[in-house]
Amino acid sequence: MEKHGWIQSRNKESVEELERSRVAFNLRRMTTSYTMGDLLEERSRGVSTELSLSHYDPFTIKKKMKPSDLGNLCRLLVPSDLVEKHILPFLNTTQANQVAGVVSQETNRGLKVRVWDMNTGSTHQLVFERWSTSRSYIFNDGWTKDFVKRRNLAEGDEIGIYWDKDQSRFTFSVPSRTCLVR
Repeated sequence: MEKHGWIQSRNKESVEELERSRVAFNLRRMTTSYTMGDLLEERSRGVSTELSLSHYDPFTIKKKMKPSDLGNLCRLLVPSDLVEKHILPFLNTTQANQVAGVVSQETNRGLKVRVWDMNTGSTHQLVFERWSTSRSYIFNDGWTKDFVKRRNLAEGDEIGIYWDKDQSRFTFSVPSRTCLVR
């Protein structure tokens, strides 16, 4: 019986070794036999076996700073279409009503929100609301002090914002500046 067990064990090792050799051979063949013709054929058929890492950008709202965002109006104007697509669907009904000003104007001045500045690791509080005169959305009550002045924002700088539904806050970043030295 011991001889029979030893033979089975040896056969199993041989099968595993044979499989490893087969896989190694196929991998070597794949990496050396892929030609420019293969690549052109893939492209003509609209497919690819080439692997690449995609760049994920969570900042659904991007804006180049304008004088009106930096000046004495003390507010950041955010495009309505982007807010309605990327922010409002993630707010609960009460929050959305506060932003829209549905609640009495005496008790409501928008929704107080936390804004995490990912570049500096600091958190700030702003008010996010719908501006009734233009039906646009704005951040105010601290925008100028907490972002424009503290971050030294200038005309042409690009900012990015997104609503982080897991943290119930906005995330803010300055991905590009108009000039490096200020």
